[in-house]
Amino acid sequence: MNIAAILADPDYPELKNYILDQTGLAYYTDKDEDLAARVSRRFAAIGVSDCSSYLRILAGEISPRTEIHQLVGELTIGETYFFRQREHFDLMRERILPDLLDRNQSTKRLRIWSAGCATGPEPYSIALLLHQEFQARIKGWDVSILATDINIEFLARAREARFGEWALRETSAETRAACFIQSGRDWVLRPEYRKGVTFEYHNLATGVSPAADGEPFDLILCRNVIIYFSPELMRNVIDNFYRCLNTGGWLIVGHAEPNLEMFHSFETVSDLNATAYRKASEIAGEAASAAFDWQAFERKFAARPPALEIRAAPKQLLPEAPVPSIEDARLLADSGNWEAATEVTRKLIETDALNGPAYFMLGLIQEHAGAPEEARAAFRRAIYLDRSFALAHYHLGASLKGNREWEMARKAFRNVLQILDGRRGEEPVPHGDGITIGELCELARMHLDLAGPQARSSSESR
Repeated sequence: MNIAAILADPDYPELKNYILDQTGLAYYTDKDEDLAARVSRRFAAIGVSDCSSYLRILAGEISPRTEIHQLVGELTIGETYFFRQREHFDLMRERILPDLLDRNQSTKRLRIWSAGCATGPEPYSIALLLHQEFQARIKGWDVSILATDINIEFLARAREARFGEWALRETSAETRAACFIQSGRDWVLRPEYRKGVTFEYHNLATGVSPAADGEPFDLILCRNVIIYFSPELMRNVIDNFYRCLNTGGWLIVGHAEPNLEMFHSFETVSDLNATAYRKASEIAGEAASAAFDWQAFERKFAARPPALEIRAAPKQLLPEAPVPSIEDARLLADSGNWEAATEVTRKLIETDALNGPAYFMLGLIQEHAGAPEEARAAFRRAIYLDRSFALAHYHLGASLKGNREWEMARKAFRNVLQILDGRRGEEPVPHGDGITIGELCELARMHLDLAGPQARSSSESR
C-alpha cells in the first residue's frame, strides 16, 4: 500500500490518533506524509493492506515484542554520541555528582535514570565519568544506571555496547584506548565500564516509574526527548520526573526542551554554561536563600534618596544610586529569587528603556512565571531594539510554537539561522550562558522540523 493510498484510507485518522496516543510522538501531528511513509514500510513487512487491519494488529497484541514496538523503530531516530553536550557532563562532574555523593554518604547508594537513551552513549558516558573522576569515592557503593527507551531495537544495540567512529567523535584518544576495545571498524566498551548499566523498555507517555522496586532516583537525564511530545504530555512527563526523584535529586534536560514554566516545581540551577533542575527540599531552599542576601541587595539598589534641602548644591553632586546589572538579575534567577530578579530587571529597564538584554531577561523570567504572553512581548521588545538578537528570536519562536502559532514560530527560527549564517560554530552566542552558535543553529533547525513540514528554506540547509 503506497503513501497516497494510506492517506486516502478512511481509517487513517483513527490509526494516526492511536499511534500518537500510544507513543506520545506529537512530532508527527502535522507530518502525515512522513508518518504514512513509515507506516507503509510496516505494511509491507507484515503483509497488511489497509489501515483498519493494521490498527487491529496494533491494538490486539500484548507480548513485549509487539508490532507497536516495530513501528516505533521506524518512527524514532537514535543518532547520538558519547559526551554529547559536554557542558552537562561538566556540570555533573563539578556540582551534581559531588552533591549527590555527599548527600548519600550514609547509604552509599546512587541511582541514575537515563530516559530516552537511544543506542546507549548517554548512560555509558555517565558510567565513564563516574569511573574516571569518582572511582575512589564510589568504592563499595551500590551505583546503578537504568537506561530506558521506547525503541527495542535501540536497546538491543545498546546492550552490545558496540559503537562506530561517529558515536565517539567527542571522545578523546586516551579514553578510547583505556575504555574501549577496537573490533574492526567498531569500538566495544570494556565490561568493567558496563557494570551497573541496565537497559529496559519504557514508554514515557505512561507516566509511571521504570524502577522495578519503585524506589526514587537521585539523577534523571532526559535530553532532547520530550520536545517531540505535545505540551500536555510534556507537563505530565516532567511531573512524573519530579515524583520519581529523591528530595534534592537532579533533572537534566536538553537545550531544546520547553520553556522554564514547565519546570516550575523545581529549583533552577545554572552553572558552568548549563542549566539543571533540582527537587528542592526545605533545607535546600533555606540554603539557596542563604546563598544570596536579598536584604543587602535591596539596600544596595534602593531607590534614589530624596534630594537634599541644599538649594545651592549642584545636581551632579547629589548621591547617585548604584545601577544593577544583567548579571545581578541572572544571579537572583539562578538562586531561585524570581521576584527579586524581576524587580532588578525592571529597574534596568526604567534606567535605560533601550536595554534589549534587560527585556530578554524579563522574557525569560516571565516564561518561568507562567506568563507566556508577557514573555513574548518582552522578547519582541528585545528584538525591536536589536534585530540581530538571535537568542531572543529563538525563545520567541519556542514560545510561539508552544502556543501553536506555527507560521510565526517558523519565521522566528528562520531568523535565528539567517542572523547566524556564516559565523563560526564554536563562537559563543551573546547572553547564551555558553551555548555556541553551532548548537543554537542545531536547536533552531530541530524546532523548524517540529513546527511544520514546509518550514525549511535554502538558508537553513547551509
